Amino acid sequence: MTRVLFVYKNLLYSLASHRSTRQAANTHLNRFDLIKNIKPRSCLQAKELIGANKNGFYILYDSLNRPFTTFCDYHSDPGFVWTLIESLSLTNARLAKYRKGFQYDVPSGGCSINLQDFRLCKAIMKSVADTPGSTHFRATCNFNTEEKNGLQNHRDYLRVSFCSFSHFFRSDGNHRCTKVDYVNIRGHICRQCNIALYSGRHDYHIFIQVDRAAKVCDKWTIPVGVRHEFAFGDYRYIDSKFSCANSSTSTTNWWIGGSYMSTVYDGNGTEA
Repeated sequence: MTRVLFVYKNLLYSLASHRSTRQAANTHLNRFDLIKNIKPRSCLQAKELIGANKNGFYILYDSLNRPFTTFCDYHSDPGFVWTLIESLSLTNARLAKYRKGFQYDVPSGGCSINLQDFRLCKAIMKSVADTPGSTHFRATCNFNTEEKNGLQNHRDYLRVSFCSFSHFFRSDGNHRCTKVDYVNIRGHICRQCNIALYSGRHDYHIFIQVDRAAKVCDKWTIPVGVRHEFAFGDYRYIDSKFSCANSSTSTTNWWIGGSYMSTVYDGNGTEA
């Protein structure tokens, strides 16, 4: 009887130890699963509800409380938090499968996240976009999940408010004059200016046609190296000086996010 009790106690200890090790290993990914009734739908909501503040892969939930995994960026754009919705290598971005606007449901396959071939399903993208605080979308090049800040700078970068571009999920195949917060293409910068942003369609992704920018809207002029150069998507015509198109493995990353207040105030206007 003593021996049986000893074995039983050791089994319980082993199970507890295994459970503790497994939870510790998955803390960054599963931290929301461990807290009942907290199911953030975006990385910004994760920061607001649970205080998440480190770049990494997180489990979030869609509008039907179904879990999904994506990458959260808390550092590359001070004052903003971003949820990754698509990341494609140049090779994959040029495939017919992904040459589609975000109106179309073409999620990537596989159980793991590969930034060379990653796209959330449309229902999850919409859930992120509809979550309170999701006010903007952006495109980046070669985001590095291994680095603390993810980006070394904001070269080849686009940030736009949904209020300025209501066709993110309505791909009607038009170049629309859109006021951008910030755009950088090959080191050429424009802030709070109107540029032509293509809304995408069944055979085109959202993108900027660089030489068209000089002719319409605010007529933002960029030295043209390649006629009809596409930036931030589709890539039928590319300039390798644009970092998203520098090599076959260069990535274009699309995100949905919003700003947050670094200081929390109570109902009386006093710092909490």
